[in-house]
Amino acid sequence: MKVASLILSLLCSTVPLLAEMPTRGICAHRGDNACFPENTVPAFLSAAEKHAAMVEMDVKRCKTGELIILHDGTVDRTTNGKGKVSDLTFDQLRSLDAGVKKDPKFAGTKIPTFDEAIDCLPKDGIWINVHCSADVTVEVAEKIRQKGRLHQAFIASSLSALAKAKKAVPELLTCNMSRPGKWGKSWPAELSLKYATDTVENKCDFLQLIVPCEESHTKLLHDAKVKVNYFKCDAPDRIPKLRKMGVDFILTDQLDRMMGADR
Repeated sequence: MKVASLILSLLCSTVPLLAEMPTRGICAHRGDNACFPENTVPAFLSAAEKHAAMVEMDVKRCKTGELIILHDGTVDRTTNGKGKVSDLTFDQLRSLDAGVKKDPKFAGTKIPTFDEAIDCLPKDGIWINVHCSADVTVEVAEKIRQKGRLHQAFIASSLSALAKAKKAVPELLTCNMSRPGKWGKSWPAELSLKYATDTVENKCDFLQLIVPCEESHTKLLHDAKVKVNYFKCDAPDRIPKLRKMGVDFILTDQLDRMMGADR
């Protein structure tokens, strides 16, 4: 009887026992932002409906402490308001229009909370790539655990910030964003190797490239079960080269075009 009760309890868990997650694919950068206002619920929903392998979002903390989704430090570019996110209260942020600058047909779209953004996405079949500044990683990690998303949501941040988040939530999946040294259109081999080895040594689950690297370095990552993200690519003809390099997930602002070419 006790065994049956335990099995039933596990089956009813909010965390899927056998989550079928994509092994590679296209990531909707800030959601399906070619078709909807970036970093909004409609953009995330559209990415999920189009079966993107991953969706990326950016978390900020506002003046009154709430976690909201916005990439910039200010609201000027994407809303009809002005000012720093850190200087604006939640009520002030929610009064802004986050859609009208994209297109008048999106007027009335709100800046979402982190809860709204993550809650609108399926609990399986899509990775949730959460970019965080150092001051919010622990709270975001705890929310990911509370929501039963530890199998699919990961935090992308600096190694020092990730260490704090992992201390609070040891099961957390992480993405290394601490890129060593300087880079231009390509990495010096020693920096590319250091980025890879730092990622492995710190037991991260993902790494995000922003310039090409050597195939031997992505092999080192794959051998350690690290998935490789690449930011960013909007040109379908570059996909074969990125795949040959060892990139697993390609972040893009052109979801339809890139998904159509990634066969």
